[in-house]
Amino acid sequence: MKAKRVLALSLALALTFSVAGVMTGCGKDGKTGKDGKKVTLEVLTQRTDLDQNGTLAKVTKAFEDANNCTVKYISYTNYADDVSTRMGTNDFGDVLMIPDSVKLEELSNFFEPLDTYTNASTKWDCVDSKMYEDQVYGYPTALNIAGGIVYNKTVFENAGITKMPTTPDEFIADLKLIAEKCEGVIPLYTNFAAAWPLAQWQGLVCSASGDSSYETNILKDKSTLFEEGNAYYTVYKMMYDVLSDKTLREPDPSSTDWDGSKVALAKGQIGTLVLGSWGVAQIREEAVKNNLDPDTIGYMVMPSNVDGKQYAQISADYCMGVNKNSTQKELAKKFVEWYCADSGIATSEMAICAVKGSEKPAFMEGVNTFINEATPEEYQGVFNKIDKESEIGTWDTDVANFKIKMCEAAFANKGESEFESIIKDVNTKWEASRKEIMGE
Repeated sequence: MKAKRVLALSLALALTFSVAGVMTGCGKDGKTGKDGKKVTLEVLTQRTDLDQNGTLAKVTKAFEDANNCTVKYISYTNYADDVSTRMGTNDFGDVLMIPDSVKLEELSNFFEPLDTYTNASTKWDCVDSKMYEDQVYGYPTALNIAGGIVYNKTVFENAGITKMPTTPDEFIADLKLIAEKCEGVIPLYTNFAAAWPLAQWQGLVCSASGDSSYETNILKDKSTLFEEGNAYYTVYKMMYDVLSDKTLREPDPSSTDWDGSKVALAKGQIGTLVLGSWGVAQIREEAVKNNLDPDTIGYMVMPSNVDGKQYAQISADYCMGVNKNSTQKELAKKFVEWYCADSGIATSEMAICAVKGSEKPAFMEGVNTFINEATPEEYQGVFNKIDKESEIGTWDTDVANFKIKMCEAAFANKGESEFESIIKDVNTKWEASRKEIMGE
């Protein structure tokens, strides 16, 4: 995205400011302003749905009452771009979801440390997501299966599918059954026009590897990203093959509708959406709104296996941090702790609270899940730095990103050679940046 391309420049500009951004004033107690009035804590969020339907305000009232403050949520539909732009100044709220486009080594330029990793890791899972040099800058708002596929059980039954696919070939065969036997149903909906949903395919990669140290091992082994048979190749070749067959996806990907796709899947007009497990609750909600059975919404892990077993990586959703320029840091830290540990939002959304020992939702039962091992100190931030400086953007979806190129090539039915050309370009960029950054 354009905003992500200019993020490095805009964030660098932020460092030139030596004064705090324009924030609501507060006293030393972090609660009440000098005039005795309640302070307002500004919280930036991507959850427009929970903001607009009043859920956030309702849940947060207890925190406001206990801390004599007002919490003001500012929600963004295009969160990553809009907040990245705001971060070109010091005025980017008191609390915010940390954009993935911020390099790990730059976290301290914009966010207040919350705790050391040594301490935080005794309470939280996946707390290393926004950690650098033993300092943690964000707590996970929830944990989810990083990547999988939400599907309509009724559609699968009508297509005669009796067991879940365990390989890409089986998954594609199931989509073909839906196309053949379920008239008018779109087997897989891309949400290409929204762009950001394409990053959900990246969530499948670590699950496909079955390796809790997959990215670290890529660095240790000096591997390229795409090698035939590895997790990157398996996931994106499956995507390319599905999207190359126009009978398996929507006719016009350039005019897709994210909100509409959730309703359509709930109604059985779409068979599958590639989403993290966070999507389950949202689509079940659409089923209820339309007087449909929410239990018709199912979730499957990445259709691949390692030694006969399927795996699903449990990872952090957006992590919430504190703007280092906030004039009410203690209250902001207290809010982050409350939101991530005690608000109940994660469990109400059928996700996992990031506090160790929290229960998993029922649909995760029986799934071989794993949490990535903490990255060894010598490799901390290295994968992220190579990814950003090479401009590969494994989680990005800007117009020059390899995911967009793959989709466009698939839609145009350019064939196997174009897929190989795209991954060759990615590997070349990766190897050049790796050698420069790791000194090899």
